[in-house]
Amino acid sequence: MKLLIQIFLLLFLTNLNAISGEPGDLPGQEVNEPEQMFDEKPEEKEGLDVSNIDKLLQPKNTEIILPKNRLEQIFDQLFLAELNEDQLDIIGECEKNIADGKCFKVEPNKLSNHFDNYYFYTNSQNQVYSIIAFNSQKQGDLNRCKEKISMWKDYFNSFDLIEKEPNDNLLNFVLTDAPQQNSIEIFASCYTEQFRDISSSFSIKFFKNV
Repeated sequence: MKLLIQIFLLLFLTNLNAISGEPGDLPGQEVNEPEQMFDEKPEEKEGLDVSNIDKLLQPKNTEIILPKNRLEQIFDQLFLAELNEDQLDIIGECEKNIADGKCFKVEPNKLSNHFDNYYFYTNSQNQVYSIIAFNSQKQGDLNRCKEKISMWKDYFNSFDLIEKEPNDNLLNFVLTDAPQQNSIEIFASCYTEQFRDISSSFSIKFFKNV
């Protein structure tokens, strides 16, 4: 009987040690840390690349460059049209360019203080095909004339014109809208000139091809 009791106690202690071995039941027992349980990072899902989002959100350049207009008139006078006598006074006649044409010295209502003479040339159909505006006074300061050249060149930038003979000379320029039909040519000069009945220190000449 005493032997049976000893066997029973031995079996009981053996089962108790087996139960006490479960992880986390006793202090000092090793357990798996959460970091070890999830040692693989979750795969990143593919999405929109937002690295250039600022560029994508920037407004596009919507500037519209409109075509420039042709130069069709100056001093309120249309080219290849009859003299606009409502906008000018005829002072007298001048030396004509072509045999079957005429030249009129005029004073336009719309004029420039850069010039003191205006000559309008007409063809056989009495159409104005050329205009010369010039200053007959002696040139005092070439730098002042350079300013005039620059002002007129800036003005003509508003029209469909190109520089026919590009150069770095600040005392003259030649512009044209060729190859358009009935192209126009514009000559501006600070040089002293003598031609026909004109004596000029500063001039702008317009010639409309017909």
